[in-house]
Amino acid sequence: MKVEYAYLKEQFAQEDSLTKDILRDITELLRLGQFTLGPWVQKFEQAVCDKYGVKHCVGVNSGTDALVLSMKALGIGQGDTVLTQPNTFVATVGAICAVGARPMFVDVDDTYQMDLDQAVHRKVKCAIPVHLTGLARDTHGAWPLVINDAAQAIGASCTVPDNTIFEDRNPLTGITWYGGWTSRKQQSVANFQHVSCFSLHPLKNIHVWGDGGFITTNDDNLDKDLRLLRNHGLLDRDTVVVPGINSRLDSLQAIVGWHMLKKVDEINEQRRVNAARYDAALREIPGVVVPPRNPAYYQVFHTYVLCIQSQRDELIKFMAEKGVEVKIHYAKCLHEQPGLKFLGYRRGDFPVAEWQADHQFSLPIHEYLTSNQIDYVIACIHEFIRGTKESAPELPPKAGG
Repeated sequence: MKVEYAYLKEQFAQEDSLTKDILRDITELLRLGQFTLGPWVQKFEQAVCDKYGVKHCVGVNSGTDALVLSMKALGIGQGDTVLTQPNTFVATVGAICAVGARPMFVDVDDTYQMDLDQAVHRKVKCAIPVHLTGLARDTHGAWPLVINDAAQAIGASCTVPDNTIFEDRNPLTGITWYGGWTSRKQQSVANFQHVSCFSLHPLKNIHVWGDGGFITTNDDNLDKDLRLLRNHGLLDRDTVVVPGINSRLDSLQAIVGWHMLKKVDEINEQRRVNAARYDAALREIPGVVVPPRNPAYYQVFHTYVLCIQSQRDELIKFMAEKGVEVKIHYAKCLHEQPGLKFLGYRRGDFPVAEWQADHQFSLPIHEYLTSNQIDYVIACIHEFIRGTKESAPELPPKAGG
């Protein structure tokens, strides 16, 4: 059986109504000629705000630009240190370097997220927690400024404690709590402090037909600054109020994003169903390390990542021979990349992230998988484990150790 990792050909089959609706609106866009910062960008931004109960959404050219512009808007630049994690995609660190700041790494825990027990003690101006695999964890108040790299976490949320006065704009809760009461509420990553940055890359849970991204915030001043920075710093066509760049979300991509946003709940829920089936079966296989799942987190599984204690590369080769496409996210931690040696880190500085990089692999998780395909993937892993020679497993290090 063939089980592919990517799914775009199924998603945008020509006979599919989604594709027809998108092409209809693109054809109308071509007739009107409104290609940059037109009504469709505003329509997409408002749809994000309405869906996730956030006050502002700013469409930009990519998830990377979302990070860069957020740092610029928050005054992060030359001489500043920004805390993040070494197991993320290079775009996170590339954005920090692009504004002249210096990345500082902290190790991760067994969910691939920043180890908060270590991280909260770091004295930095800003932190960029990365909500990898679609698992969003709130870090409110941990650092003076927080920029959430939520590129993989569109639609993710978590249950957070609350005992302050606030206006609950999230339609999912429908309740306003008042100061002095201790309660818990489900909060979208789009509402996390201070800004959240999203990617609309074609491999994300919702995406566009090229590059794209957006930023969410509840801060009115940040919203104004971000809109200036994404459009050359122009207040109007003849007035520049701050040096900016060209990072506008294209109207064509806004059309695709708007249509995809209507399907995000369906997409995320199916990925969660698929992940639950994997979890139940794979936890029982010796040597396979499935991350812990916490019901307080609504994880959307941009990737389904797990570890095998030994013979990871042999497993991937075996799966390929069986027709199952398996990926690695990511094969090498950033502090071990040749282009980042100048940061001064070395092997052994982040033992949990390093062990995961050496042992992790990602299974197909997309919403078009059939039950037979998921069962086949599980059966292939069982077959590989049964056929391997006995060897002492390499146990993962503990977070904070």
